[in-house]
Amino acid sequence: MIKFSSKLRIGERLGLGFGLVGVLFIRVVWHYHHTLRSVLDDYRQLHAVFEVRKSLALEIEIEMAAAREAEKDFLIEHQERFVGKVEQHLQALLEKVKALATVDQQSRQTAEELQALIATYQASFHAVADAWRSMGLDENSGIQGSFRNRIHRLHELSANYNVDRLYTSLLQIRRNEKDFALRKDPRYRERVRQLVTEFRLLVETSDLQEAVKQKLLAELAVYARTFTEYSDSALKAGVVDGGKGPFRDAAQRMEAILDAYQVSNLETNVLQLRRREKDYLLRGDDSYPQMVVEIARSIRAQIAESNIAAADKELLSGLLRDYQRSFLVLVSRRAIIAERTREMDAAANHVVPLIRQNVDQANQMMAARTGEITESSQASVRLSLIVMACAIALAIVFAVLITARIVRPVRQMAGLLDDLAYGTPTGRVPTVPGGRDEINAMGESLNALIDHRANFLGWWKASMNEVMALRDLDSARTEAARDEANRDLHVAEIAKLQQLNAIRGRLLQHSQLIVDVSRRAIASSGRLSADDAKTIEHSTRSMAMLYEALAAEQAPVTESGGTPEPAEQQTAAV
Repeated sequence: MIKFSSKLRIGERLGLGFGLVGVLFIRVVWHYHHTLRSVLDDYRQLHAVFEVRKSLALEIEIEMAAAREAEKDFLIEHQERFVGKVEQHLQALLEKVKALATVDQQSRQTAEELQALIATYQASFHAVADAWRSMGLDENSGIQGSFRNRIHRLHELSANYNVDRLYTSLLQIRRNEKDFALRKDPRYRERVRQLVTEFRLLVETSDLQEAVKQKLLAELAVYARTFTEYSDSALKAGVVDGGKGPFRDAAQRMEAILDAYQVSNLETNVLQLRRREKDYLLRGDDSYPQMVVEIARSIRAQIAESNIAAADKELLSGLLRDYQRSFLVLVSRRAIIAERTREMDAAANHVVPLIRQNVDQANQMMAARTGEITESSQASVRLSLIVMACAIALAIVFAVLITARIVRPVRQMAGLLDDLAYGTPTGRVPTVPGGRDEINAMGESLNALIDHRANFLGWWKASMNEVMALRDLDSARTEAARDEANRDLHVAEIAKLQQLNAIRGRLLQHSQLIVDVSRRAIASSGRLSADDAKTIEHSTRSMAMLYEALAAEQAPVTESGGTPEPAEQQTAAV
C-alpha cells in the first residue's frame, strides 16, 4: 500500500481519493435509481396486468349486459334487427375476451372458460332465433301465420253455420202460430207478424251465404203471405184446420234449410279455441295446449253430428285438423325455445360470476402485489440508507487515509527542520526509492540535506580533532604526551577514513542510480522522463558535493607539494 501510494503524486492521490468517493456516490445514486426503476416497473406491471384485467372484465360485463338486453328485446318484439344487435355485442365481447387472454396465465384460463360459455350462449340464441323464425316473427309469418290463416278461415265459415238465433226466432214464430190456432186471438197473429219482421232482419244481417239468405227470405215471404190468409180465414170462419196449410210447409222448409246449415255453438267454440290459443301465446302455460286439443275434439264431434253437407264437413274438419297440427308444431317449437332459453340463461348467468371472480382475483393479487412492492420499497430504502452510510464512512476513511499520507510526512519534515535549525537531527523521513510522490521527493531531499550536513559536520569534527591532535603532538614534551597525541591523531584519521568510505558508498549509490536511469532511457527509445531527469540532477549534485568534500580533504596535501605523509611523519615535521 505504501509503495503504491509513493508511486502517485499528491494531485493523483487527491484525484484518486475524490474519484473513489465519486464512485461510491455514483453507486449510491445508481442503487437509488435502480430501486426507483424497480418500483416503477412493479407499478407498471400492476397497471399492465391487474388494472387491464379489471378494465377488460368491466367491458366484458357491459357487452354481455347489452347482448342480453338485445336478446330480451328480440324475445319480446320478435324483430330481426335485435338479432343483429346481439351478434354485434357478442363479437365485441369475443374481442374483449381475446384481449383478456393476452394479459396473463390466469386471465388466459378465464378467457378460455368465457369463450366456451359465450359459444354455448351464441348457439342457444341462434337456435331460439331460428325457432322463432319457424314459428313466425309476427302473426302473419311462419307456423303462426299458417294456423292463423286456417283458424280465420274456420271462423269465417263458422259464421255460416251460426243459425241458432235464426232457429230460435223461427221456433218463436211457430209457437205463436200454434197459440193463434188454439186461441184464435188476434194478438198472437200480430206477434207472429212482429217475429217474422225480426226474423227477416236477422236473416238479412246474418253471415249466411247469399243464396241461403235468398232461400230463407223467399220461404219467409211465402210463410208470411199464407199465414196472413190463414189467420184472416180463421178469424172470420173460425176454421183452423188443425193449424195446417201452406205456411206450415214453408216453415218446415225454412227449418230444413237451417238444419242443413246448423252446427250448434260452432262459432262460440271457435272463439273459445282462439281464446285458449292466445292464452298460450301470452303466458306459455302448458295447460292451454291441452284445452285447445279438447275444444278442437268437441268441434269435430259437433261437425260430425251436424246435418251439414259432407263436403262442408270435410272442409271444416280439414281446416280444424290443419290448425291443430300447426298449433301443436308451434307448441313443440315453444318447448324448444324454452329449453334453448334455459341453456342460454345458464350460460349467460355463468359469464358474470366468472368475470367477477376474475376481478376479485385481480383485486386480491393487486393487494398482495402492492404489499410486496411496499415491503421491497421499504427494504430498498433501508438498503439505500445503509449504502449511503457506508459510502459516507468509506469517503471519510479514504479522506483520512489520504490526508494522513500527506500530513504525517509533512509533520515529520517540519520536526526534522526544527531539529536541523536548532540541533542535530537523528531521525529520517521514511521514503520509498523511486517514488513519484512530491512529499516523498521532499523527504528524500531533506534526508539528503541532513546526510550532507551530518557528513560535513562529521568531516569538520574529524578535521578539528586531527588539527588538535597535531597541535598536541607538536606541543608534546614528553614521550607519553607524544604517544597520546599520536593516538588521537590516529583516531581522527580512522574517523576521516570511515567518512571517506561512506562518501565512496554514496558515490557508488548515485552512480548506480544514473546507470539505472540511462538503461531505462535506452529501453524507452532514448526518452527521459521528468522523474528520471530529476533523479539524475539530484544524484549529480550529490556527487558534486561529495567530490567537493574530497577536494577539500586533498587541498592540504596539494598545498604542501607531494603525497600525503603518514600522521607520524606530519607530526614530526611540525
